[in-house]
Amino acid sequence: MSVHNNRYAGYLLVHFIGEQPNGEQVYFSYSDDGLHWKDLNAGQPVLCSELGEKGVRDPFIVRSPKENKFYLIATDLRIANGKGWSSAVNDGSRDIIVWESTDLVRWTSPWSVTVGVPGAGCVWAPEAIYDEASGDFLVFWASATQELQEEDRKQKIFSARTKDFRSFTATEKYIERENHIIDTTIIAYNGCYYRYSKDETTKNIRVEKGSSLDKESFTGLNAPALEEMLGVEGPQIFKFNDRDEWCLIVDRFAEGKGYLPLLTSDLDSGEFRVLQDGEFNLGTSKKRHGGVMPITFEECSRLLAAFGDGHQVLPGQFADPDLVKFGDRYYLYPTTDGFDGWSGTQFRAFSSADLKNWQDEGVILDLATEDVPWSVGSAWAPAIAFRDGNYYYYFCGKTESGSHSIGVAVAETPVGPFRAQPESLISMEQMKRLGIPMSLTIDPSIYIEDDGTAYLLFGNGNPTIVRLGDDMVSVAEDTMRSVAGLHDFREAVTVLKRGGLYHFTWSCDDTGSEDYHVNYGTAEHLYGPVTYRYPVLVKNKEKDMLGTAHHSILQEPGTDQYWIAYHRFVTPLSRFTQGKGFHREVCIDPLTFGEDGLMQPVQL
Repeated sequence: MSVHNNRYAGYLLVHFIGEQPNGEQVYFSYSDDGLHWKDLNAGQPVLCSELGEKGVRDPFIVRSPKENKFYLIATDLRIANGKGWSSAVNDGSRDIIVWESTDLVRWTSPWSVTVGVPGAGCVWAPEAIYDEASGDFLVFWASATQELQEEDRKQKIFSARTKDFRSFTATEKYIERENHIIDTTIIAYNGCYYRYSKDETTKNIRVEKGSSLDKESFTGLNAPALEEMLGVEGPQIFKFNDRDEWCLIVDRFAEGKGYLPLLTSDLDSGEFRVLQDGEFNLGTSKKRHGGVMPITFEECSRLLAAFGDGHQVLPGQFADPDLVKFGDRYYLYPTTDGFDGWSGTQFRAFSSADLKNWQDEGVILDLATEDVPWSVGSAWAPAIAFRDGNYYYYFCGKTESGSHSIGVAVAETPVGPFRAQPESLISMEQMKRLGIPMSLTIDPSIYIEDDGTAYLLFGNGNPTIVRLGDDMVSVAEDTMRSVAGLHDFREAVTVLKRGGLYHFTWSCDDTGSEDYHVNYGTAEHLYGPVTYRYPVLVKNKEKDMLGTAHHSILQEPGTDQYWIAYHRFVTPLSRFTQGKGFHREVCIDPLTFGEDGLMQPVQL
């Protein structure tokens, strides 16, 4: 059995959106790559505060490593109340608002904690960092105070420590400068801490480095690109999950444009590259001061299930999904996507109890290793079947000669370990020998008759069917036939039986085309001929759902309920301007039949 993968696979951004009536609450956005964001919860707030000022700004989220919890903290402030900025600075709430969660989806009711010192104005932009040395959180924020020796109020950074965000140590002054300072954020890396703060007088970002979180430990770093960028605030910095590169986002409040990302590969250098507009996408709503946290695959999946668009189920880039149910658990077997020319070599499996929250079961087969003797790569479009205690995994791979073939691997569990047969099952050489016209021998699907006889359907350019041997790893070549009537057929043919009819579906056009779609037809016999009916899965341009095809259909065992799994172009669509056909993501939708007994088009 594989070990569940807990590596970081995506990012959560918590933020507010502005001073409109509902804008000062907590919004969630999700990203696979940290630069292209999807608004979650249909662009509505996920968390709202009715405490204190009845609004929150500057939310920040932090992971509690020892408790397996998350804390979300925010400024208790609602400018939309009409009290004005001066009131907030001088007489604002001295509370922070706190939520707690174990899964990022279900949150406690908020509570407030008074951390601001007496006489302070608003507690601005609270953040927290876990201190490995002391085993607690350093929480820090800005407040305007006036000390005895000062002629005017001045913004400084204060701090306190906590283990549970309910009881805090006494508040201390953490940073004071000649100028006003607000909006501090801290990131740990390689035993050091990097601190980014807004100079509220010059309206730019300043950087410091420290060997610990102690307030005396920090010294300034030169960062010309940040010092020259005026009219920004709310700095947030996070490391990319897949490389030693960091993204600093700054809120362009002066221009009213929301966040702008800057990249660096060396935190010590202070050098940042400002991204151009086409290099990032912050979603539909304007993102204002918030916090970014890397999240695991399962956490990404939970967020998509709870707050996503209702279609995408797998975070990341995957395609050609085969959806099945073994026992009381669902499984998805897709192509691992995101490689130029569809050149990926690994197959992964995913499992779920509810079709929404998916678990990464890890790599189950790798064509770049000795796992598959006959193949060297191009791991495409798998399918799986169960018989007599074994799981049979059919998959596509490229041979050393550059030809595509279909192989089979066997396992005793749905997630492996799978052992591939030494030779392929279906090949182009075989097609030539048998006189079957074929562009590529790819895209297997499995159909099992009521009497247990199993069939393999496959083909690009020509839909073909053959009976599998009782051992499930051989074919009866004398039963191999082309299937007539599949209008505009390109690839990925599947069949199911319902109401005495065979219902065929297949993909048309090209997977790199936004018009890639699924056609539907029926037949009285498994070998056809098929009567073409109409398309059942087509793009929805208004919802940015393009290239919707290469599917599988699951019938809930013992019921008349069906699901269709398919892929679409990665969203947001601006993330990849070229090669969208190998940047795809997996979706699942219900599939129904009408009173006439025919499959109804999927409503996207």
